[in-house]
Amino acid sequence: MKLFVAAKAVVVRPDGKILLLRESGSYDEGSKEGSWDVPGGRINPGEVVTDALIREVQEECGLSISSSQIIEVFDHFAKIHDEDCHIVGIYFLARVLNDIVTLSSDHDAFEWVDPTNFDGKMLVSNIGIVIDKSRELI
Repeated sequence: MKLFVAAKAVVVRPDGKILLLRESGSYDEGSKEGSWDVPGGRINPGEVVTDALIREVQEECGLSISSSQIIEVFDHFAKIHDEDCHIVGIYFLARVLNDIVTLSSDHDAFEWVDPTNFDGKMLVSNIGIVIDKSRELI
């Protein structure tokens, strides 16, 4: 089983809305096509966690952020290319410095949403819990 560590961001605009991204079918290492998630991804060996967070958010959606405090840490188990993977996700609250989203090919849609209403979106596991906890910090 492969182990990955990921830095993930609950990105908040000044109006309190948070960013959700929908995983596209063209994401080569995706396992949740059509599901909504927050931006973030793998930490490279030797990379500082908060640097990885800033880099991943920039790569996935073109936003500049200031990272804040840790919200939660969760384990995820997925199959990527038929291989069992254990992903440790470290979730941070992040403030957006600009709000012009430019998606990478890993995602096919984005939406700024009220953190109390996801409009029936299919969320990746634990994201609802992370967002609920982030509301206490916003």
